Amino acid sequence: MKDNNILIQKVSLRSNTIGNFANWQALINAKLATFPGFVSLEFVAPENSSQEWIIVQRFSSSEELNNWVLSRDFINLKENLRDRFAQGEISEELSGISRSSSGVTEVFITEVSPEKDNEYRKWMGKIHQVEAKFPGFKGAYVQAPSKAGGRNWLTLLQFDTQENLDNWLNSPERQNVLNESKTLIASIESHRVFSPFAGWFKSIEQMFGQTPPVWKQTLIVLLVLYPIVMLEILFLNPLISGLNLSLATFIGNAISVSLVSWPMVPVAIYCLGWWLVPKSGFYLRNTIIGTLVVIFLYIIEILVFW
Repeated sequence: MKDNNILIQKVSLRSNTIGNFANWQALINAKLATFPGFVSLEFVAPENSSQEWIIVQRFSSSEELNNWVLSRDFINLKENLRDRFAQGEISEELSGISRSSSGVTEVFITEVSPEKDNEYRKWMGKIHQVEAKFPGFKGAYVQAPSKAGGRNWLTLLQFDTQENLDNWLNSPERQNVLNESKTLIASIESHRVFSPFAGWFKSIEQMFGQTPPVWKQTLIVLLVLYPIVMLEILFLNPLISGLNLSLATFIGNAISVSLVSWPMVPVAIYCLGWWLVPKSGFYLRNTIIGTLVVIFLYIIEILVFW
């Protein structure tokens, strides 16, 4: 499916540059975070013995994407990627392709304080620069608020193992950067999933011999996670507001993760399996229709909790 707001770069890395590639990821994270029209950035790690990375850059309009591609920041980043890391040419396309990767993912839902959006963008670029240098970092997906004036940001942070992820989350370096965000962040929730999403989509792999692409898995998880989080904010949080923040957060996360695992994701897979893994010959049609259905369901959810 074509989407003129999305740029996908595919690059095969030279084997002796993989370790330093995290520094380049941090650079593009920092530059994109403050660029007008930026919606999301996703790195998809190689599968098996492949060294090919997929870099997905999404903007709110084709004009803003074009401004990014023509900007000096993008040109410098691309030249740096080609000269220092790439093995062969860097392919680029306007499309919606992604694929699965292994690891563990921490999902952050961050409510930014009023009138602090620009400061938060700059701070986000800084924390991504630091985390990208930690062992096991595989990439991050950052989604800006879907509407002007929105305050909720979605961040999916991926590491290769749970130990390396915990090492970053508990590190003094992260705590130092977090201390700078106290006036920028009104609230933050985190949830942990194991890619590809804790085996939630294994049933589809067993049925069809393949796993849905990561972007479809992400849309499904967001579809079922959003109403759970909203219900917790409306009904659970007032009940546990008197508890210690650590305990209250643990209770909220335990409930939401349990409900996402069962029954929400299995029900979503049962209803939307035809879209997650379309039958041969119907891939484009089912992908387009299914994506529109999921977007429509998002709108319904937002209106319900308006």
